[in-house]
Amino acid sequence: MSTNNRIFYACQAVVISNQGDETILKPHAVHGIQSVGMTTNFNLEQAFELGQIEIYENIEGTPDIEVTLEKVLDGKPLIYHMASTGVDGTDASGLVARSKQQCDLRLGIYDETQNSVAAGNVLPEVEVYCSGLFVSSISYTIPVDGNATESVTLVGNNKTWLTDGNGKISIVTVEDFNGNDKPLEGVPGHASGGIVRREDVLISGSILPQSIRGVIGSGYSNAFNHTTNKNRVHVQNFSVSTDFGREDILELGRKTPYTRPANFPIEISCEIEAITSSGDFVSAYEYGDSNLFTTVDSGNNTQNEIIYVSVRQGYGWDLGNKNRLASVSYGGGDAGGGNATCSYSYTNFNDLDVQNIVQDCPFGFGALKNGAEGATKFSLDVGQGVFPTNLYTSIT
Repeated sequence: MSTNNRIFYACQAVVISNQGDETILKPHAVHGIQSVGMTTNFNLEQAFELGQIEIYENIEGTPDIEVTLEKVLDGKPLIYHMASTGVDGTDASGLVARSKQQCDLRLGIYDETQNSVAAGNVLPEVEVYCSGLFVSSISYTIPVDGNATESVTLVGNNKTWLTDGNGKISIVTVEDFNGNDKPLEGVPGHASGGIVRREDVLISGSILPQSIRGVIGSGYSNAFNHTTNKNRVHVQNFSVSTDFGREDILELGRKTPYTRPANFPIEISCEIEAITSSGDFVSAYEYGDSNLFTTVDSGNNTQNEIIYVSVRQGYGWDLGNKNRLASVSYGGGDAGGGNATCSYSYTNFNDLDVQNIVQDCPFGFGALKNGAEGATKFSLDVGQGVFPTNLYTSIT
């Protein structure tokens, strides 16, 4: 039993492994994690009867376990990847393949008097074991102020509290958390190190929608001017998220669901906010944009667009080429101060490839669909130091 008076960040460790894997090693530990929360709901259904006011039976259904995790983007493995295929392979990289995968999560709670969970070479005093978890939702945010983050929600039906050394987190599992752990270091010719901040976004290695004022063309660096080496668009925030919308499939003879598949099609949402100097310049016509009359989007005001964003630490977000502008808002710049901004909201369905060079994911726009060799890449080097402007054809 724990002797702690409290639990705080330094005495907790989270590990994620493939479902049923009881050999918990160092690669299973999640680095850069900022928070973990667990919610357990016991679904109750009441039955009454004629003849009495009291309840006849309070029937308990299957418990629902929800685990929410957030980490900084530090160049190390993503929670989404660890939870959907484990850390030992990423061959199945698409939304459909990853949505089918299950994982086990363990939260170790250690002695609060130690400086780290590796101090003293001891086992956690308490371990929470959640088995058979599915990825329920994922979200990535890169703000102009603060750190870039990943938020993941996992869902399942089983949670166990373990004490007296009955857990599976070993001394080896957390030995890197010894007070010297830090974000991934940069390697020349590979990814840069440190936590992702605004300066790490490779605008020259990204493809932004043409509906954003200032973007020219539909290829890499379409928001970057190579003549002036300055950005054409002053992006303040980039975020992408999706909810898998899982549903329980039940069967007679079994209380728990035999599977919880994602409810395809699933919607991918992307928000891009930028400072504007002249307005959003997105027009809306009753009969559609006349410039689209000779295209498949005749009668519409919007068309399909490409979104791909990459950062120096070796992460990439490929949202494919069928993103549609759902809304745009103009605001700010009021008498109280501040700058006017435009917020663009895009959606697509079933198209999101989250890439990480460290986990050997195919990297670049179209890498998942076309394979690593057929991907449209801006460079095998994701950028060390300054933007790799010499790798592009200049667009002025």
